[in-house]
Formats: sequence, structure tokens, C-alpha cells
Amino acid sequence: MSNIKSYLFILIVLALATFSASAQDTHKVEFFGGYSYLSVDTGLDDFDADFFDSRAGMHGFNGSVTGIVSKRIGIKFDFTTHSKNLFNDSVTDVKFRNNQFMGGVQFKNNEKDGPVLKPFGHILAGVANQRLTCTGDCFDDGLNTSIAETQNNFTMAIGGGLDIKVHPRIDIRAFQIDYNPTFFRADDTLGLDSFTQHNVRIGVGVVIH
Repeated sequence: MSNIKSYLFILIVLALATFSASAQDTHKVEFFGGYSYLSVDTGLDDFDADFFDSRAGMHGFNGSVTGIVSKRIGIKFDFTTHSKNLFNDSVTDVKFRNNQFMGGVQFKNNEKDGPVLKPFGHILAGVANQRLTCTGDCFDDGLNTSIAETQNNFTMAIGGGLDIKVHPRIDIRAFQIDYNPTFFRADDTLGLDSFTQHNVRIGVGVVIH
């Protein structure tokens, strides 16, 4: 019995030592921040082909925090904000803002002594807070109106990119490309039916461990 206890004790010590060594070999957390470009499937071209475009390119910011749980897996929280003036003339001003809050899983080499080139992928899901505002002749009827419509819609980001290690604690995100579908609900005020926005998100920036 004494020998069995000794063996068990040795096994537990070895297991804890292995876990501790493994934890020391990987980063604990990853912070990302940088520029983001969003190509939005607006769905607004149904109003008038000469008035709105079917797609709008929007500039903004992307930030994320990833908690490392293993050498290849991290749990990620991701935030983006984009905005654009969709249309402006002497009588009408239309602006669009898109904020996204998502969480999910990131797949990447998280080892401290990992390679210089670090491809990664992620699967994220969450909420897109979309706000469309219009002032002036919004319905092309000669009347001066003011509209502010906000929706919270389910959204996803499926994609990845490439990080380049330039310092033990700093990577440069050379590129990130995501398919970013957002499931827009019908809006009676705007006269829009429900549809899937087939958006594309592209980003670059800095990663700090």
C-alpha cells in the first residue's frame, strides 16, 4: 500500500510539472488592435439604382482580446466599429454605423517560442448593432423628414489571417480576411425585407502578448 501511494504521489507531481511547463510555454493572453475595412451588402439599392449602391466600403477599428487555453486554442472576444456617409446632397443626408460584438474560438500557434509566421483562423458569433439615419428628403417625396432606425442582428465572422512575430511579445497582423454575414431582420419603416448581408471584413494591426 505504501508503494502504491508513493507511485500515485510521483504521478501527480509529474502531471502537475508537465502542466506547469506547458502553461509556461504558451502566452496567457493576446491583445489585437488595428485598422478594419468592411464591405457591406447594404440592401438599399432597391430604393433607387441611382440613389444607393448595393455595397458600401466602410472604414473603422477592430480590437480583440483572446485568452489562451492551450498551445493551439484561444477564447476570443472581438469588437469592430465602422461608419460611412452613404449619401449626401443639398436635400438629403444618409449615414450608416455598424458596431459588432462577437465571441468564439481562435486557432493559432500560441507557443512563446513559436514560428515567425503564425497563420490563424477563427469562428465568431454575436450581435451587430446597425444604425441608419436620414435627414432631409428621405423618401424622395419633397418632404423634410428625420429617420433613425437601429437594429440588433445576429452576425458571424469566419476567416483568419497571418501574424508575423517581430518581438517575443509583439506580432504584426499582416492581414485578416473574414466572411462576415449579418442576418438583417425586416424593417417596415425603411420598407426592407429580411435578408442576409454578405459582408467582407479586412484588417491589419498589431498583436501584443
